[in-house]
Amino acid sequence: MSTTVQAEASKPQRKMQECNRCKAAGFPNQPIAFEKVGEDLATGKVKWKLVDEFGNEHVHKGGTQLATTAAAARRRRIVDIATVADVSEARKLLALGWEYKTSYPATLANIPHYVLVKRE
Repeated sequence: MSTTVQAEASKPQRKMQECNRCKAAGFPNQPIAFEKVGEDLATGKVKWKLVDEFGNEHVHKGGTQLATTAAAARRRRIVDIATVADVSEARKLLALGWEYKTSYPATLANIPHYVLVKRE
C-alpha cells in the first residue's frame, strides 16, 4: 500500500536586496526585488519593475530631496584651482571656503601636494 500526497508548487522566492538609492537618500533597510514585466518587441530588451517585500511597486524614498540637492551642486561652477604643498596653506584655503579635491606625491621628495577648488 502506498499513499500519495498532493502538493502544490510554491512560488519561487524573490531575491531581496537593499535599495541603494533609498540608502543614499538616508532611508536604509528598504528591501527590493526585480520582477519581470515583459519584453519590448522592438528592441528585444526585457522590462523590469522594482517591487517591495509585499509585492507592491517600490517607490524610492527621498527622491525629490536627492534630485534637488544634486541639481544645486551641479550648478556651482569651479572658478579657481589651487595646488599647495604646505598643509597650513591648505587649511587656510579650506577656512576661506575652498573645497578639497585630492592629494598626490608630486615631487622626488614625495612632498604631498593638495589640490583645492573654489566654486561660485
